[in-house]
Amino acid sequence: MNALQTELWELASSIAWSQWAELGVDGAPRRHELQAIDLEPLIIFAARLGLHDRRLRAASLDWCVPNVRFTSSIRLGRLLDQASDAMRESFGGFAATVHAHTGVRWPGEGEPLARLTSVRELTPDLHRPALLQLRLRAMVGVSARAEVLRVLLSNPDRARSASQLAEVAAYSKGSVAQALEMLTSSGIVQVRPAANRLVYKLARPRDLMQLLQWVPGSVPDWWAVFRIIDAFDEYARSKRADPETGLGAAQTLLGRIRPDLRRLDIAAQAPHLEGAGSVVAFEAWIMGRLGEHADGTHANPRPTEVTYTIHRLPYGGWIGTINERGREPRRLGLIEHAGDRDLGGVELTRAMFRDALGQVKGAEAPPETVLEAVGREFAEDLLRPMRSGQDATFSGEFVRRWLQSRRNHRQASA
Repeated sequence: MNALQTELWELASSIAWSQWAELGVDGAPRRHELQAIDLEPLIIFAARLGLHDRRLRAASLDWCVPNVRFTSSIRLGRLLDQASDAMRESFGGFAATVHAHTGVRWPGEGEPLARLTSVRELTPDLHRPALLQLRLRAMVGVSARAEVLRVLLSNPDRARSASQLAEVAAYSKGSVAQALEMLTSSGIVQVRPAANRLVYKLARPRDLMQLLQWVPGSVPDWWAVFRIIDAFDEYARSKRADPETGLGAAQTLLGRIRPDLRRLDIAAQAPHLEGAGSVVAFEAWIMGRLGEHADGTHANPRPTEVTYTIHRLPYGGWIGTINERGREPRRLGLIEHAGDRDLGGVELTRAMFRDALGQVKGAEAPPETVLEAVGREFAEDLLRPMRSGQDATFSGEFVRRWLQSRRNHRQASA
């Protein structure tokens, strides 16, 4: 794997392990206590990650076998219709393994991965806010009704059409229309005309939240996040095979993930791809957004979070700028090296690492020898491809996560 792939899959595994921990799987910290998980996308994603993390695949199978009653075969099938070939192929064996132990058929074709010697009874704690979906299914069944309620709870003030609800709920328009008819007749959902269509929203969201009691702070669109990771992995692998992969590949990637960026309401924030240097900024922007999902912070971004803009000067020097919401930009450094045009990027990277760590109370900086070595890796991977006159912007969260990832990698290799 190249550095980009390594960072991506460490981040992806972190997201998946945290969510399985919410479901009751041991061995990982819980960072998504206040964010609702979405079971079927998580299962498909775990099967995909199983190519890199067999322990995660085994742990997720351990959960799925005794808890298959909570899952929706219909949703799995509809999501797989939208998935990449790699996702569908990896899911076939996963589904066959579940069928071998439960008799329940999931969509997909493949041979069982292995007969599980023993299956632990991993019972999810439905009191956890993150398990809103499972709690709704326990109340109204594994059905389109449960998914419609989950989607409407994600933003109670937003009215949606039946087709918009069907897209996120991953049920057919007919099933969603039937669910909406039942929910409106019961008074749980209200309907009103908007332009040439009908839109729906919760009639009394506070009453429903009180009934559910443990409601998460947000209901992320995890299927969109997982598809972005899957597409980004394919892009990162192409960079490994062809180091000259650049602007054209990045533009293709952006076109592929744009619908999911729109679903996450961040498409307008994507950096413009106008030159080779913009590719670095684009990659860093995606990793920064995924890092927020991994830490469970994307729904409540830190108001004081900073970004760092690194500009490569035409004569070989570097300028770094610290940007913080509500404050004037501050100079990170101006470094010139006539003899070694890349060395200045290393020194600026070290200054950026120190500042990003200083933004977090109690964060401890690594020894200078480690900081210099990791700084060289960052400059080599992310700054050196920049051409004179170009710049790249990195979030503080991305910088801290990258630093920690490379420290862990160095310690594991020592």
